[in-house]
Amino acid sequence: MELTQAGATLYAYAREILDLHRIAKRAVSDLVELVTGKLTIGASFTVGEYVLPRILAAFTRKYPDVKFSVIIGNTEFVHEHARDSSIDVGLVEGLVDDPQLEVTKFLDDELILIVSKNHPLAGASVSPEELEAKLKDVPFIIREEGSGTRLAVEKALEKLNFKPSNMIVLGSTQAIKESVEANLGVTMLSKWTLRKEIKLGSIKPIRCCNPFKRGFYLIQHKDKFQSRACAEFIRFILEQTLRLF
Repeated sequence: MELTQAGATLYAYAREILDLHRIAKRAVSDLVELVTGKLTIGASFTVGEYVLPRILAAFTRKYPDVKFSVIIGNTEFVHEHARDSSIDVGLVEGLVDDPQLEVTKFLDDELILIVSKNHPLAGASVSPEELEAKLKDVPFIIREEGSGTRLAVEKALEKLNFKPSNMIVLGSTQAIKESVEANLGVTMLSKWTLRKEIKLGSIKPIRCCNPFKRGFYLIQHKDKFQSRACAEFIRFILEQTLRLF
């Protein structure tokens, strides 16, 4: 049996079609395995300024083809953007209670009571009972309403039974640190925000009781489509965060 001339011509094209099909399958497979795309991240101030940069640097080394944009505001701001699905994922300080959102803790935090290196209580141990008397006339510097740090600090002060008579409200962690360094007052901040200042000795902790623990949380809308880039970013945070710090 022999192929006709028409059959021979069709055979050549059929082989070429099959070869192109195999090449196309391999190309698509390689593309699927490659994590690409754009990611929009919302972060509260403490996480966005002191934690997220390390996460993004490590994530970019692993997935260089993922492009991302970051918006930073207080916890309430990020919560709202997660609810209206204008961000792919949010990273906030403090637990968010919202049935529309998936909420997962990704990092532990601790609040530290701090003063200037020149303050009489710098580095001292003070019992909770002594705290109000010793800091009675010292301004307490705190973040604005809607801040996750403010909410956590208010809970910590309640546990200490300490009610500052003079409160100063500032809208950023950096402004608060600068004010404490200048001996304007006392505050409580996340340990992640204080690494450089404590190492340099420009700010000193006051040890007054057991550490005040809280968490940093990853939030996302339950009904929002999750891209491959977003899924890998979430997996990366949950698996790698503790190794980065």
